[in-house]
Amino acid sequence: MLIVMGQTGNRTTHKAASAYASSDHKRKIPSTRTDLKEVLSELRDLLEDYAPTWYTEEHHRRVESALHTREKH
Repeated sequence: MLIVMGQTGNRTTHKAASAYASSDHKRKIPSTRTDLKEVLSELRDLLEDYAPTWYTEEHHRRVESALHTREKH
């Protein structure tokens, strides 16, 4: 279960992260470039959906750049 501390200090549980963690906790550790790209893409989607205050446009650009670097691999 993912517990996030909001700006007011309140604890919030994110259903998507909680469901992912509990239903698939034995998932293998990413080892290939494709696996890593998939994980980075999932993290990017979560950051875009929840938009934490510290997630800046610069972070967004860096993630997009990393995802689109060497697309053919």
